[in-house]
Amino acid sequence: MHNRQTGAAHVPMMFFLLILVLFLGATGFAFMTNTRNSELIVERNAARADAETARKRELLIEHYVTDVGNVLQKPGAYTGRDGQEGIYGGAAITYPGIVKPSDVRAAMDAALGAAGLSAASGLENVLGSMVTKIGQLNQRVKDIEAERDKALAEKGEVDRKFQAATTDASSKAREFGQNLDQARSDYESSKQDKDNRIAQGNESLRAKQDELATEKERAATKEKELNQEIAKHQMQNSALIARETLRKTVDVSDGVIVAARAGVPTAFISLGRKDLLQPGTVFRVKSPSSSKVKGYAQVTRVEDVRAEVALMDFADPIGDFARDGDQIFNDFYSPRVTRTIYLMGRFSAPYNKPELTNLLKRLGNNVVDKMAPGVDTVILGGDPVNEAGDGFNSVMESAEFKLASELRVEFAYLSSIRDLIKL
Repeated sequence: MHNRQTGAAHVPMMFFLLILVLFLGATGFAFMTNTRNSELIVERNAARADAETARKRELLIEHYVTDVGNVLQKPGAYTGRDGQEGIYGGAAITYPGIVKPSDVRAAMDAALGAAGLSAASGLENVLGSMVTKIGQLNQRVKDIEAERDKALAEKGEVDRKFQAATTDASSKAREFGQNLDQARSDYESSKQDKDNRIAQGNESLRAKQDELATEKERAATKEKELNQEIAKHQMQNSALIARETLRKTVDVSDGVIVAARAGVPTAFISLGRKDLLQPGTVFRVKSPSSSKVKGYAQVTRVEDVRAEVALMDFADPIGDFARDGDQIFNDFYSPRVTRTIYLMGRFSAPYNKPELTNLLKRLGNNVVDKMAPGVDTVILGGDPVNEAGDGFNSVMESAEFKLASELRVEFAYLSSIRDLIKL
């Protein structure tokens, strides 16, 4: 009997404990769920804040791209970097005013090319180059205007002299009129004398009129000649200004040897692409302490700031070979300058005009086929054959040579520069 009572009491106690465990589990689960919900709410709020920040940043980027596009005024499209389209996952930029960077770069390069300038990186450098170019052109215009004013002053002096001549002619005409009036008054005294005086007066008047017409024609011709002379001097001044940039004394070297070794037939010089140096250019090699030519160096390979040369024809390859610091010279090359050259006279093998022209062009020069203002250097060949074909005309008596002398161009005889020509 006692055992049944004990078991009956034990069952409710177990049930109570089970209920208590379930209650505690539910309470713990509810607490964990509530805690997780609180964390999710915090994460949601943070995500919303990040999304708002990203939205504002996207708006800022859109406004920036649009404003830059409005400044550049060069609409286009941007699909990403070349060869990397796959990393964008099909994303696209639809901002108004979008500009493709390569289009901007191409426009900058095109502007520099049209202005005759070298390519530059960065908007500031490009604009700086353009401003510098414009400044140089403005200065050149000022120089030309100064020459024009001088020519106009000379023309004014000619006009003054012409006016004085006209006044003198008018004065003489008035004087003749007075003489004519006097002759008419004398007519009353003697008819025969009057007729003679009138005939003489008419003859003198015609002579004066012819003289006046001749003087006017001569003055007009002189004025035309002076205008032509002014135009010619203007062209000469332009050519002189352009040629002045080429002028350097014969004792100034074009560059120096920067790396040479005894017994090694090659060396490096201080000129390169930056100096418009071309392969094939031949330089005379001289010691800094002597004007004597030691040997020759021909350019075989050009780098940005230096060039490799082949050393040849040294007078003393053992005792006085090429050394670091030796100076190099070429009469038809100036660093960073292009010359305009005209070949005057007769040229025969092996220095025919076509081959010599091609060589000078390869060395970076501009070779023209007509003597005119703008030519910097004239290379003189032999005397040309006369029209009869039985003799020669002196090249120094030709109209081309006289024009070149008048324009004060630089002359070079073919015989004096043959050592610089390698056909």
